Amino acid sequence: MEKKHQHVDDFTSFGSRIDIMAGNQDPMEVYARWFLMLHRLPAIMQSAFHEQMDKYRLFCTYNGEHYRVTGASRMGDICLTKDMQKDIGYDTRVFVDECLNWSATGPFG
Repeated sequence: MEKKHQHVDDFTSFGSRIDIMAGNQDPMEVYARWFLMLHRLPAIMQSAFHEQMDKYRLFCTYNGEHYRVTGASRMGDICLTKDMQKDIGYDTRVFVDECLNWSATGPFG
């Protein structure tokens, strides 16, 4: 049976399945939910709020490697890049429930 992944909109609304079952609110997961919610805004709003949004970064671990999160898709996945300085674009797109270790400062800070 194929695993059903969590859509990014469900993650922003409810958190991870692990978090729901544990009954707690991990502060970095809450930050990740907020960051991804901003990146799910319509493009016109992201453009209008670009100056404010650019101040925030999100990083995670995917398949044991560190990535920077650069976006969230209406298809339900998120955009990741290995270039920690890159604001736009991605190397891979994955489902949010495949990521761990959410961070606002990245793997080195």
